[in-house]
Amino acid sequence: MDSKLKFLTSDDYNILLEKAQVATYKQHEVILKEGRLSQSIYLVRKGLVRVERAASGRGVAISFLEPGEVFGEMSFLEGVPTSAAAIAQEDVEICILDKQNIYSLLTSVPGLSDRFYQSLAHNLSSRLRETSSLVAHLMRRVSVSPEFETQRTGHVGQNTIPPELIGETELFKKNLCSVEEDIRGKQLSETAAQEKINKICNMLISSFREQIIQEPKIQKAIGTYIFRETFPFFMLSSFFDRAFRKPGGYVSDCYITELLSQNEPEGDGYLGIYLDRWIRSLPTCIALKNRGGIITATIKELGENWVVDTPMPVTSVASGSASEILDLYFLSSPPNVHVTCIDFNHQDLSDAANMAHKWGFQDNLTFIQDNLFLLAEGYSHIDIPPQQMVYSVSVANYLRDRELIRLLDWIYDRLLPNGTIILGNFYAANPDRVLLEHILEWHLIYRTTEELRKLFSHSKFRSFPIEIQSDEYGAELFAVCTKIWQD
Repeated sequence: MDSKLKFLTSDDYNILLEKAQVATYKQHEVILKEGRLSQSIYLVRKGLVRVERAASGRGVAISFLEPGEVFGEMSFLEGVPTSAAAIAQEDVEICILDKQNIYSLLTSVPGLSDRFYQSLAHNLSSRLRETSSLVAHLMRRVSVSPEFETQRTGHVGQNTIPPELIGETELFKKNLCSVEEDIRGKQLSETAAQEKINKICNMLISSFREQIIQEPKIQKAIGTYIFRETFPFFMLSSFFDRAFRKPGGYVSDCYITELLSQNEPEGDGYLGIYLDRWIRSLPTCIALKNRGGIITATIKELGENWVVDTPMPVTSVASGSASEILDLYFLSSPPNVHVTCIDFNHQDLSDAANMAHKWGFQDNLTFIQDNLFLLAEGYSHIDIPPQQMVYSVSVANYLRDRELIRLLDWIYDRLLPNGTIILGNFYAANPDRVLLEHILEWHLIYRTTEELRKLFSHSKFRSFPIEIQSDEYGAELFAVCTKIWQD
């Protein structure tokens, strides 16, 4: 075991261990509670310790401690409650140095006090420096996003909107008002009203798409015009309203997928529910609703072919609430799989962890809170054991090319021989792209098949064959690559 108390001599270390109480903890046992005044310093001797905070949720890791690492020192030094809990991720062995024994040694062994406190100061300084670096990097990452411009005024072309599009937009509003009158007067059946509204909306979006293709230099002005003219109608749809007002101001695939899966069409006024049904029937919405089942089936198939007694290791990057993973364990014959879920949203992870505890399959899952931008940049210090499969159906939508290549390298290094990566990315030819970008303000990074291939070719996967297919709706691309064993 390598000691993280850097300035201690081997004799110092042995003396401390002689005075330490050795305690063993079973998987999931609490070693040190959050908010407790600690009178001891803890050294990990064997096994892996999970660090979690109540704010992130029960069972959600914010870091892991390996043999040789120390915890509890801040509470020990400052006399304040601990800021996080330490949990046994697996069976562990801990050396506990209580305050009385430490002080006794520090006063009796020449030079030990200086070396001991210097070691603790070095550890705390390293953590502070690391945190400062992460904050600075995140500030740069958030501030540099010109492609995510949301300004709605001052775009070139505001006074030169194509007359054809203006005419189509006015017809759209007129026809919707006419259908509303017919619905109010009970002149249309529900089926007939839905068919008319579907046709009216599809015609507008088709014209919108054509004008963007013909006038790419003024596409932001065109998008703003359509947004202003159609927004009062589309906001009658409950799904549109909630999808536009995304929590925290970002697009969350998990959030959108849950809206599509758990909520029935609804809306305000006479038109709301019809517009809601139309939006939910778009290719992108159908694709998002169905892809969880595809991932569940894929993992189940891989798990059934897994011949090793230990669970097959799988990791989901940008897992969200991990609904497709939880569905695995609700199967009548769940596969022998252990899934690690990584996401930055502590609420999603906490909800999933609570569900796993409620139904008794928490041992099959590990939840880790980590910022995916930092992970992509190599700043993350959370590691995972070798995996048979790593997948993400959404993270590529938010990462620039350089960041995505680094994430691919990170995944490559954590795949077992013959392990597989599955990566989803919104397709550049997505038929709903103009609506998603200009009306719903879903600011994503769309890619072509060729662009995805190029990114893989610049990563550590460069020598392996890659298969890229679009889903049946033309909304998303899925890249599949296996890390083929090489002698």
